Formats: sequence, C-alpha cells, structure tokens
Amino acid sequence: EAETLNMGGSRRDITVLFADVRGFTQMTDVNQANAEAYVREHGLTGDAAEAHYDESAQETLNTVNVYLAAIADQIKKHNGTLDKYIGDCVMAFWGAPTPNIKHAVSCVRAAVDAQRAMYRLNQERAAENKRREEENMLRQLSGQHPLPPLALLSLGTGINSGICIVGLMGSESHILNYTVFGREVNLASRLEGVSGRGRVIIGESTYRDLLKHDPELAATCVEQPPVTVKGIAQAVNIYEVPWKQGLEAAPAAASAATQVSVT
Repeated sequence: EAETLNMGGSRRDITVLFADVRGFTQMTDVNQANAEAYVREHGLTGDAAEAHYDESAQETLNTVNVYLAAIADQIKKHNGTLDKYIGDCVMAFWGAPTPNIKHAVSCVRAAVDAQRAMYRLNQERAAENKRREEENMLRQLSGQHPLPPLALLSLGTGINSGICIVGLMGSESHILNYTVFGREVNLASRLEGVSGRGRVIIGESTYRDLLKHDPELAATCVEQPPVTVKGIAQAVNIYEVPWKQGLEAAPAAASAATQVSVT
C-alpha cells in the first residue's frame, strides 16, 4: 500500500534509474540540416518553408517519443514510479511510494527489459528502412522526394540504490512533483553518464541488493573497473548487467541496436 504523500519528505531505501536515449541530439542536428537543405534546394519561402520545418520538427519529436514510450512501458510493467522526463532522459525509482523490499531487482529487470525493447524497436525500424530503400528507387523514377531513413537510437542506463529523501517538491501554488534526491540519486545519474551505448551500469549497493534478493541475476553481472565521477571524491565500484541473452542473433539488427543511423 502506498504511503501518504507529504511535503515534509522522508528517508526511504530505494533504487533509482536514469535511462538516456543516445543519438537524439545528433539526430536533431541532422534533421535540422536536412530540412534547411531541402528548403534551399526547392526555393521554399514564407509559409511553405515554415510548414516544412514544422514537419521535420514533428518527425524528430515523434521519434524520441516512440523510444521514451518503450522505456516507460517497462518501468510501469515492473511497478516503478516514473518520476520525470529530462529532455531525452527518463528518471524513475522503486521502493516508494509503494514499499518494495526487492526494489533493486525490480529496477534492474526493468532496465534489462527496456534495453530489449529498444533492440526490438530498432529491428523493426531497420526493416522499415530496408522497405523505404526499395520504395525510394520507385520514387526517384517518378521524380518524388525520397523517404528519409528512420533513426536507430540506443540507451545508456545508470542505476543506484540507497537511502534517499522522498517527497513532494515544489509549491502548491505552482507545480508539485513527487521525487527523490540525495547522494545516491546523484550517483545513479553519474553512472548513466558513464554507461555509454546499449549498457546497464549499476552501483555496488544495487549489486549487493541483487546478491541478497536474486543471486541468479547478480551472478550475471560483470564487475567493471572503478570509475571516478563528479561530486564523489573516491572511485566507485560498478557492475554491468548483460541483457542480450536469448535475443535473435541477427548481425544487422544487433549492430543497429548499438549504432546511430541518421544519414
């Protein structure tokens, strides 16, 4: 049963996840450059030019929303609290407001499923790109503008567990947000920053929780060299959680899941 939300805040043992869609900034820049080139080449001005820019912006937003929705679906599936979207990054946590003693296990499983959802999404988009290539041959013959390829984006995930302050932040007269903050939250964000593409990186406290509550999942984790992150003096121990087991071994799709294709 969820605890009563209160402005005062309370200390809770939770697990925090930051998941960032990689390649979105590059995709945005490429789409903008392509739109500008199209407007120049076709001599568009005024409303016609604005309409084309708007269409490009809508396509960019639709793309990131498809990926963000895929991540959010997995957070909800594993009963996480979806905190907020920070640009192309998702923040979520487990263990509050609904108590969950296995919050680390739930979070890590959600992160693994999110990576797999991204992989499947990229497979579908890669197949659509192949279809578009074939259609573009016909469009070229008839003088039509070619369909652009769909961007294939990836995900970097950082997870950390520990005692955090949980509560409603903001003002009743403006915006209230049920959120978490503290050192352990900051470390989760830093681990997302070092996770790279297509990887799930967890802190030592999360790993210890996995050892306690799901030894089988903990056994799959691979210890990485300690990292130094901003705001924390000592190097921190980290582990990578593999997620590709059991996925179809299609070389093209596998590379698509970890590359950005925005040409």
